Amino acid sequence: MKYLRSIALLAALAAPVAFAAPALAAGGFSGPVSGVQADTVAKALTLGDDAPVVLTGNIVSQVAGKKDKFIFKDATGEVRMEIDRKVFAGQSVTPGDTVRIVGKVDKDLGKDVKIEAKSLEIVK
Repeated sequence: MKYLRSIALLAALAAPVAFAAPALAAGGFSGPVSGVQADTVAKALTLGDDAPVVLTGNIVSQVAGKKDKFIFKDATGEVRMEIDRKVFAGQSVTPGDTVRIVGKVDKDLGKDVKIEAKSLEIVK
């Protein structure tokens, strides 16, 4: 019985730490990205599948009926983007916000080129 009480007490003490861990997961490297093959939409559209890109511009709209599909625009053109909710990391973005997106080109046979976003940062 004493053994079970000890286990229950340890579990109760560990629970708040387990739930607090995601809040502590913020942060990371802030600096240049190496190996990038394109920094504009126009260049990205000419690359092959899985080419790494870093694009700076605006998310101008969400594709109707698609919760993770958006239209991204910079000075050279626009492209569809796939941005999962976790990539937004709790940030609210409007068409007026300039964002930097690190991702890769996604070319599927017979479909338009799109960019799969891996990270998103609001540029200040």
